Amino acid sequence: MAPVSTTPPSTHWPRVAVLWFSGILAAMQFAKIAVAFVELQNHYAASAASMGWVLSTVGMVGLLLGVTMGLLAPRVGYRRLLVGGLGLGAVLAFSQSFLLPLPWFWVSRALEGASHLAVVVAAPTLMAASAAPQHRAIAMGLWSTFVGVAFAITGAAGLPFIDNFGLAALFHVHALGLAIAALAVALLLAPDAPRKRTSDAIGWHQLPMHLKALLRQHVHIYTCWTTALPGLCFLGYTGMAVALLTFLPQQGGADRAWLAASLPLMGVAGTFCSGWIAQYWISPLRLARWAFVSVGLSGMVWGLGLWAGWWVAPVALVLMFAAGLSGGSSFALIPFLNKEPAQQARANGAVAQMGNLGSTLGPPCFALSISSMGGLGLALGVLVCAVFGVVLSLWGAAHYRRAHP
Repeated sequence: MAPVSTTPPSTHWPRVAVLWFSGILAAMQFAKIAVAFVELQNHYAASAASMGWVLSTVGMVGLLLGVTMGLLAPRVGYRRLLVGGLGLGAVLAFSQSFLLPLPWFWVSRALEGASHLAVVVAAPTLMAASAAPQHRAIAMGLWSTFVGVAFAITGAAGLPFIDNFGLAALFHVHALGLAIAALAVALLLAPDAPRKRTSDAIGWHQLPMHLKALLRQHVHIYTCWTTALPGLCFLGYTGMAVALLTFLPQQGGADRAWLAASLPLMGVAGTFCSGWIAQYWISPLRLARWAFVSVGLSGMVWGLGLWAGWWVAPVALVLMFAAGLSGGSSFALIPFLNKEPAQQARANGAVAQMGNLGSTLGPPCFALSISSMGGLGLALGVLVCAVFGVVLSLWGAAHYRRAHP
């Protein structure tokens, strides 16, 4: 594809900005449900666990189809895929503004997962292709903030917007933003190369063979500790990340509004700091271990604070920063443990897949725990994720010592 394969002599910053904006709108497919969680729960008279599944359905689609979308993207064309994903997202967000019956709303969320996946597969590829070599790391660093920025914007403006204009208007604005982004991508990015009929196209008779190859690839990734460990550590992070951004503000009482805006920024700050720490101070393996230890301690202090009636908002900020450190350390593990580009690509695939698994399972599990135990249920979920991450980092350190005596 021409827009992907060529290396520009200078960075096209308007394209980079539009692609980043596209990612923010894709992340708002999670954030809009998180910020309106209580209002939607009241509207549908649904349990917290049910709404947790509505929230995580987008990630479930990524878990099931993420690898497939990555394989199809070069065939479809990255620009076509991105415009299609944004356009589909706009249509679905507009349909959600009618506050459909809950089963149909859930179906719209499942389709929204396909839209989200198309954007997050195509946009970073096009962003890298729009940046000159000397700016590529900056562009990709900008891309890595799209989730935190989306939650920060939605957290800061979402609740006041809903109070003033209603739930339907929230979905109207999201649909409008997606439509504008689709138009901007279509105008600013060069067209994909024409699709050609090739002899290597997958026919229905070849599908079992390709499914077997895909299964072999997954087995290879998760039986090699250097490619599996970053993804499994990232599972420990994503298992709590969306849930914390959703439920910490709800339990903040009078601090709900400013926590909803500041917690995503604390997570982004933790992720950024993890790169500097792993580069200059301690290894990513040690960083992952101490980050998850900090998460566990913060979670226990949160639960104790709620029980004792303390002001827990500062603890929430520390907890989110520590969670960001744990997520960033998972990315830092990839080049630290895998020196070959092919190995790094496989580790990145595991991170993407485990990230979707955590985003899918985390919110409903946390919602069920909180509905049973209140704030202590959130602390328990955090502690489980922290212990999972600490055990994994210790296991990885033991393998690393054997490989590097």
